[in-house]
Amino acid sequence: MMRFALLLILFAAQSVLAQFPPMFIGGPPGFAQFQAMTLQRHQARTLLYREALEELRKNPQAADVPVCAPGVKPKASECLLPPAPPPEPMQATPEVAMKEAVPPAPSSAPVVPARRLALLIGNNDYTAPIPPLETPLADVTRIGQVLERRFGYRVELLKNAGKQVIVSALNHLAAEAKPEDAVLILYAGHGYEMDDTKMGYWIPVDASVKTAKGWISNDDVARLLAAIPARQIILVSDSCFSGTLAREKKFVAPGTTKPEEILRRRSVLVLTSGDEEPVSDEGKEGHSIFAWNLVRTLEAAGGLTPGFEVWREVHHGVTKEYPQKPQYGAVVSAGHVEGGEYLFHAEMR
Repeated sequence: MMRFALLLILFAAQSVLAQFPPMFIGGPPGFAQFQAMTLQRHQARTLLYREALEELRKNPQAADVPVCAPGVKPKASECLLPPAPPPEPMQATPEVAMKEAVPPAPSSAPVVPARRLALLIGNNDYTAPIPPLETPLADVTRIGQVLERRFGYRVELLKNAGKQVIVSALNHLAAEAKPEDAVLILYAGHGYEMDDTKMGYWIPVDASVKTAKGWISNDDVARLLAAIPARQIILVSDSCFSGTLAREKKFVAPGTTKPEEILRRRSVLVLTSGDEEPVSDEGKEGHSIFAWNLVRTLEAAGGLTPGFEVWREVHHGVTKEYPQKPQYGAVVSAGHVEGGEYLFHAEMR
């Protein structure tokens, strides 16, 4: 009887989700319409994930991966690498060194990072009853092409990745990256935010609606970022309720700070497709509205472009057509230092 009742609940949730596809037929909705759609879609997902959410209410750490003991190298995804030691401070000007009270290191800051590493995760094909998505694979493929061609990134694509694959890839990236590198991580797929705790989650393709063990919490995302020793790190998240990642600290543009001085600091930034709302999976030319604007912004960037400027252009492009608001924030828990910023270095055309 209980199994039959659960099947009815899941069928109802799927029916509601099907009534609110991400594509807005006839153009983007008005604010009131979008709010109503937001509430209904979130209620449907809450119903769909009810068993996993109940598990999280009883045990908020149900989705978390343990941190590896000191000196232990993780096998695949059995644990997370511990936080990386703070990078050696770069040689600063006397004024900056005195202001920061940091002993100078022997070397000076480079104008550009030594390497640019990008890990892009795109999830379309979810395990039923979680509905599939339309654009993430196309989005990460196109963004990867732009990053490789225009900015010189070494790009790794994870397509339809489960939790073990994602955690293992991020552990590998943390083990490989050096302080002088620049690292970009992009996740495009399902996400969820709990109403009571406001904790956000990535939902990998092999996630279950019955248990949260296959989900990835924002706490673990922050731990994974903290394990990467690079000074330049940015996480781009195109998923529903992804704004929770950028909520830790509102970013304030460093103003006229010179690039050499920015590169001396550890910078951990997050650019998200929206705030506390579902985001559109489709937008233009087979891409989400966020990804489409990100591609256009990166293709137009020349020379050196701060992440704040990328966010501002993307925010303008998205909000003039859709009632979703991309966010930009700093992850202090992952080691972000005041005055840091992520810098995009475009190659010569």
